[in-house]
Amino acid sequence: MQPFDIHIPTRIFFGTQKADVFAEALAGLGRHAFVVLGGGSVEKLGFYSQVTDLLDRKNIRHTTFRGIEPNPHAGTVNKAARLGKDAGVDFVLAFGGGSVMDASKAIAGLIHEDEEDIWPYVLGGAKHNTMAGALPVATIPTTAATASEVTMHAIISKPDVQGKAPVSYPFLKPAVSWLNPAFHTSLPLETTRDGASDILSHIFENYLLGGNDSPLADRYSEGVMETVMTTLPLVEKDPGNENLRGDLLWASTMALLGLQQSGRTPAPFRMHNLEHALSGYNPDLAHGRGLATIYPAYFRWLNREGRLQDRLAQLGHRLFDIAPSGDRETDALSFITAFEQWLRDNGLYQPLSDVGVPEKAFGGIADYALETYGDGQQLDVDGPLTRDGIIEIFEMTEMQG
Repeated sequence: MQPFDIHIPTRIFFGTQKADVFAEALAGLGRHAFVVLGGGSVEKLGFYSQVTDLLDRKNIRHTTFRGIEPNPHAGTVNKAARLGKDAGVDFVLAFGGGSVMDASKAIAGLIHEDEEDIWPYVLGGAKHNTMAGALPVATIPTTAATASEVTMHAIISKPDVQGKAPVSYPFLKPAVSWLNPAFHTSLPLETTRDGASDILSHIFENYLLGGNDSPLADRYSEGVMETVMTTLPLVEKDPGNENLRGDLLWASTMALLGLQQSGRTPAPFRMHNLEHALSGYNPDLAHGRGLATIYPAYFRWLNREGRLQDRLAQLGHRLFDIAPSGDRETDALSFITAFEQWLRDNGLYQPLSDVGVPEKAFGGIADYALETYGDGQQLDVDGPLTRDGIIEIFEMTEMQG
């Protein structure tokens, strides 16, 4: 087992019954909350008033910003930060999905820095790694997907340059998060599916590239994956079931809590790098949907290149009970085939052209991925992944459908 360190500063409240103690924790963050929302669904469903009532009972003032987009735009983050700064808020309360939580972290940092533009702070920007702090952040996730409720990352998009990149600092980890499955029972099926895909990706990334040094981390990771893969079809049949929604929500948090990589070699998130370049090109592409589209081609490319076959084969045995044949390439392919069928069965199997990314854009997207996340020439995926390799993976998705 490799040496490791884990810092989990977020206090997590799980369940509908934790509303009051969550509100008490918010009162410890400040007296004026900046409540950040997305497209308005939490208001239409009556959830927003439940939360503002909690704030009112604790005598916490609140200013609200509405309109964070999927794949939050830098310009919207800048606008929100100006409003929060002018209002004199003490902390930021994100109430929404991953985009709202990511935007809220960026807003908290921008207000603290007394700056006007978040984009220079993203990876590759002129002010990358210079942010000194952030206002406290609290979250109430309304999707089971990104685990932004416990992570240090905020992914920001800039449509006019077709860019998407992270702002990441330990101080962006939320101070408190309320995981309430009741806020998830009205989620649309497509959003639920996309979220499940995102959860799985967080596990796949380190499982494949992190090595074989931590059998316990393997079992932990496999448990999260199996929970997602068995629960999603049940949620599709019974979307209002709070227990099932809670299983997906907790799996989402556990997928990036830090324990999934304990004892392994820290691994880069290469599927995420490719997907961020894709949804930077098309900001309307849901992150989880983009990842689901990449999975099969990425796995098949790895297997063809003779890379990580033992890890892929182990997933086949552990998740699908596929008996080892003694040939790693064959066993890896058996897993890939079985997982592709799971994607088909759950409406997550499609080519890139079906999600708004035409083949003519593949080269430019590959260039962006290499410049932002690599050395300009390649990404390290147990060996080099070059521009031609990225384009080939994208082209291989066109065989899906």
